[in-house]
Order: sequence, then C-alpha cells, then structure tokens
Amino acid sequence: MFKNNRVIIAIATFLILILSVVAATLISKNRESVTCALMQNEYYLGGEAVGIKLLATGVLVMGIDRDDTSLQVGDIILEVNGCKIETDAELEKYVALGEMLNLTVSRDEKIINIKIAPKYNETSQNYRLGIWVKDSSAGVGTVTFYDAQTQKFAALGHAITETANQYVLPITTGGITRTDIHSIKKGMPKAPGELKGTITNETIGQICSNTQNGIFGYIKDKSYFENNQKIEIGKKEDIETKEAKIYLTLDDNVKKEYTIQIEKVFLTSTGNKNIAIKITDEELLEKTGGIVQGMSGAPIVQNGKLIGAITHVLLDDPKRGYGAFIENMIDDMNNI
Repeated sequence: MFKNNRVIIAIATFLILILSVVAATLISKNRESVTCALMQNEYYLGGEAVGIKLLATGVLVMGIDRDDTSLQVGDIILEVNGCKIETDAELEKYVALGEMLNLTVSRDEKIINIKIAPKYNETSQNYRLGIWVKDSSAGVGTVTFYDAQTQKFAALGHAITETANQYVLPITTGGITRTDIHSIKKGMPKAPGELKGTITNETIGQICSNTQNGIFGYIKDKSYFENNQKIEIGKKEDIETKEAKIYLTLDDNVKKEYTIQIEKVFLTSTGNKNIAIKITDEELLEKTGGIVQGMSGAPIVQNGKLIGAITHVLLDDPKRGYGAFIENMIDDMNNI
C-alpha cells in the first residue's frame, strides 16, 4: 500500500511540475504580446492641466431624505412622466406641480419605474421631492499621455465619482478644455489642497469613457500637444523603488518636471493605488505642499519610460500618495 502511495505522489508531483511550466510559459507569452502591443503605438507624454466637463445621462440621485420611496442613492433618473430629462432644473419643474411623478430610472444597468409624490414644505412654501441630484461634473485635472496613432488620450488615473459610496458617474457627453491655473490652495494634513483654474469653452478633446483608471477619449485639437515628447511605456515589473519624475502645469501655466521618490510597488494590486510615492521636490512642496486636487493624472516617468500617473493623496501626509500603473490605463483606453 505504501509503495502505491509513493507512486501516486510521484505522478501528482510530476503533473504539478508540468502544469507549472505550462502556466509560466503562457504568462510569459502574454506579457510578451502586451509588450509588443505597447511598442506598436506612438505614446506622447502629457502633464498639461485641462478643464474637465462631464454631462451625466439624466440626473444622478446623490442623497435621499425620506423613507417612503424605493429610490436609491446611485439611481439615474432618465425620464419623468415619459419625458426625458438631462438637468436637475428640468426635474424641478415637474416637482413644482405637486403631482405624482412616474420616474424611469436606471439602476445597475437595468431600467425600472418608480412612482413618487412631492411633499409640500411649509417653511419654503413649495413642493420638494426629498432627494438630492446632480446632472453634471466639472473640474481641473491633468492629461497623462496620448496616442498619436489613434488620437486617444488618457487623464486623471482615477474615475470621476459622486456620493459617499464613490459611485462612478456615467456620462452621455464630456470634454477636456483649455484651462489657465490662476491659483493654488496649498495642501495641509487633513486639509487637501487644490489647483484652481478657469474652464473655458475651447474643447480640445472628447471624453468617451470614465473608469476607475481614468477618463479616456479622443483629441480634437492636436496643436495643444504638438511639442510633446514621445515616450516609451515602462512595465510594472520594471519599476524600482528609487527617484522618479512627474510632469505638471501649475499657476505659471508652463509644464515642468518635478522629483518624487517611489517608495513601494504593489505588483499584485488591483484598482488605482499601485505605486506608493512621496513628493521630494522642494519647489513643488513650496508651491503645493504635496499632492493636491488637479494633479491627478500627472505622468510618472522613471528611467526615461512612462510608468504611471498620480491618483491619490494621503490626507494625513499630503507629501505622500499613490499612482496607477500606466498599463492599466492603456488597457482601459484601448476599450473605447
């Protein structure tokens, strides 16, 4: 019996060894194909500050102050009484009538119908629905890179979200515009800073996708990037815990290079917190105090290759934060 067990164990060990070799070969070939695909495109370094405008499909429910409704935070109201709406002002017109409303709602990619009646508020002397909604989003961010062959761009490194649950805002249309950074709110522990800029009507790109790895779309005005540097893509396994560079446009509206330190790389991580970073550049620290809102998407370059983008700041220490792997952004960009 013991002899038979030894034979079975030997066979099992051999099979495991064969499967391991096959799996390693497949992984290696997959990485080679990814690398080959990356080399075929012409990527150009970003770092430009841009205005970002997103228009949601319908209006997004961000809060509810009543118990007698089946509406949920994150629902998107598409129609009222069979009529399409795109703004909270359009919804308000129906609410003001004080009549029962038949809402067409999108929830988890399913369409449902919900009836809800406005309530009269004695203090304000008007009808209210008891919910908070949002119809669009706008702000300042940074372009990470663009692909000259496909005219696609990537920015932010994270999704534009709403509500405390970080609901990814679905979009109908959106664009990136020229912007001028006119001031900087310096970041402090527990008080995030911000790049403040004007959002113009000069659209330079169309947004087609909003994902956890950034916003993606097509460049309309190539002149905005005509002097940009062509750059190779760095694979995540080649990132080293040492100095790197980021590229930003601040209140002088000139793109500049700044120094950071890569402190840790999370090779098996998911999401957009893959690289732990620390701002070390004295000029940047003097101006911003560290990572601030509007810097999201700033490209991270090491050994002459684009490896990631800034995505988050640590609230307790604005000098530190996270970056996303550039490969994850390219994967999402290729899906549009």
